[in-house]
Amino acid sequence: HFKDDVQSVINAENPPSVVILWHNRLFAAPIFYLRYFRERQLATLISARGDGAWLAGFLIKLGMRPVRGSRYKRGPQAIRELIAAQEEGFDVGVTPDGSRGPIYDMKPGAVAVALKTGAPIILLSFNFSAAWRLNSWDRFFIPYPFSKIEVRMDAVGQSSLLSEDPKKAADLLKERMDLITVDLN
Repeated sequence: HFKDDVQSVINAENPPSVVILWHNRLFAAPIFYLRYFRERQLATLISARGDGAWLAGFLIKLGMRPVRGSRYKRGPQAIRELIAAQEEGFDVGVTPDGSRGPIYDMKPGAVAVALKTGAPIILLSFNFSAAWRLNSWDRFFIPYPFSKIEVRMDAVGQSSLLSEDPKKAADLLKERMDLITVDLN
């Protein structure tokens, strides 16, 4: 169950965007994509490590384009591929604190893609009414059956960033992500 009406932020008429969400909230992302992004194309950054292969295959089945890479492996190539996908009309999905953390760390790579393409940024947070938390670096959320998922979004235009520096822009986006993210204990 998604509470917020997101059609005004994500619809076929809006330009391709860079969508940023925290790694520990990815569980809800596939159903959100199927429900709201189906009429748009989405390329998403997936770890180039072996554990990312199964996820890449799953995302292909859902109709997404996986781009393999991280700051540890294939980073510069992955950024070039994300920029190319965005220029082809794809929205680009990135978890700026993945794949190894630290949790809620807004790394500048996702911001660099937006700055280089001029794409608007959509900050996305799934906030769970009740969930299990895994004992992982990101304390990954798995929502309880029948729990509610509140979707919070913040659309950020390029002029809001007021910077060509990805690190400074990342700091601003981190502040805005913190405002839409609710963490369970």
